Amino acid sequence: MRSNIFLPLSIPTLQLLTAWLLSDSQAYVTSGLPGHKHRAWLKKMTTDIVAVAPGKLSPQDCVNTPLLVSAWAENPWLPYNSKKADSNKLNHKYITPNVYPHHGKECALACEQLLKRLVDERRAGNKNAVANTQTYNALIEVWSKSGEMGAAAQRAEEIVVGMQDAYASGEKEVQPDLQSFRLLLRAWSQAKGEENAPYRAQQILEWMNSLHESQENSLVQPDAECFDIVLHTWALSHHSVAPQKTEELILYMDKLQREGNDRAKPTRFSFNQVLNAWSKVKGPEAAQRAEDILRNMIEIGKSKDSDLVPNIVSYSAVISSWCRSQHDDRGRRAERILKLAEKHNKQSSVEVNLDNVIYNLVIDAHAKTSSNKAHLRARAVLDRLIDQYNNGTKRCKPDVYSFSSVLSSCANLSGSKKERQNAFDIAQSTFDDMIRFGVQPNHVSYGIMLKACARLIPMGKERRKYVRHYFKAACHDGCVGGMVLDRLKDASSNVQYEALLKGNKENTLPSAWTSRVPVNEKYRRGSGHYTKGSGRR
Repeated sequence: MRSNIFLPLSIPTLQLLTAWLLSDSQAYVTSGLPGHKHRAWLKKMTTDIVAVAPGKLSPQDCVNTPLLVSAWAENPWLPYNSKKADSNKLNHKYITPNVYPHHGKECALACEQLLKRLVDERRAGNKNAVANTQTYNALIEVWSKSGEMGAAAQRAEEIVVGMQDAYASGEKEVQPDLQSFRLLLRAWSQAKGEENAPYRAQQILEWMNSLHESQENSLVQPDAECFDIVLHTWALSHHSVAPQKTEELILYMDKLQREGNDRAKPTRFSFNQVLNAWSKVKGPEAAQRAEDILRNMIEIGKSKDSDLVPNIVSYSAVISSWCRSQHDDRGRRAERILKLAEKHNKQSSVEVNLDNVIYNLVIDAHAKTSSNKAHLRARAVLDRLIDQYNNGTKRCKPDVYSFSSVLSSCANLSGSKKERQNAFDIAQSTFDDMIRFGVQPNHVSYGIMLKACARLIPMGKERRKYVRHYFKAACHDGCVGGMVLDRLKDASSNVQYEALLKGNKENTLPSAWTSRVPVNEKYRRGSGHYTKGSGRR
């Protein structure tokens, strides 16, 4: 069934007009007028053109209308520098286009009005009124960036279907091209909350291939960018079949390449989407599958295809997968991948660009295991991170999460009295190293240290000393929140607890004590408990 996209009938072939429109449209977008005046001018021009009776547009109006479509598609509420930066992102095939932060729907509807007016004018017999593929692509793009999610994707799909129908019936000037379909795929990739988005994107990809193979449209043979958008859409979803779907797409890309479509060759980005899809699945089987794919990338990269050499995204996805696996040995499994990345950096000309995030993931994985050596392994990874930074890798500067995760691994230890004492010594030295390194402890760091006091030191004089020390330091640094107070209760006697609070109530603490605590970690007045934030361990 033909979609309602306001397509004109029997449009003659254009010669060089499209190129002129695209270049000259920048003059409108960057006219130099102040933003509010530029928008008022666009609105007046649009209103004036739409108000003219069909068949009465002047030749200049017919020229201006596609230019106005391009101007609205650029979103006149955005500063020019912002649009230029966004355009640069769009030229990078691995980045999904940003959604306009505001007025996206208004821009899309203005484009719809102008395009419909141009079509009506053509149908009224005005041969100067022309809407071609580039004009429709501008409309598809503005819908894809409008922020209207599923509704925008459905409208974009209606437009492309209508373009293909019109082209099949002889209207050559509106033949959808590869860019038309890329923009449509991107629209579905932006349709957050739409459960069927990845399915629709994949069906469109299959339609493209069918159109090309049947010679119904020679311009829409899918390339790697089209596949990558669909892979990315699957990877962002939480469908249980997403990992399998991404693997099937990789195999399909490989098949097309072997059949002669070199533009469909899988890339590192393609494989990274498969890894990202597996990283969202809990369980050791999923983590192992991700690791197997990573190792396959490493081997392929060595032998014949440097494009598939893993990067920081590849290694991080597999480490994240092991962190989510719930496997009791996930710390060591994650560290094994980190060591592969470190080895890669030493042996390959293509650097992985290691950073503190990937080390923090491994430290945290160790902290969440039950091994009585987890704290030692976590501290060893922290030491390697510090070495990386001291050797000149500025991205590897440890942060509060690096140190706090080691503290957590110490505080979680269950072992003999000697083992607990050793763990507390490591926690204490790690906390001191954090201070010496210039990293300021936060409410989580202090809460964990008080937890370490409660779990690792027997009740007595020594515990009271350390509890007093860390609580006073938390007060001085403005880090007394709900987590700190909870841990203080666990670590101290009732007498010491009341003495350290100095007569203050939990929900009326001095502002100096709580100045650096996030709002969701503070006690609610009169509630008797605190709101748990994401930082709680």
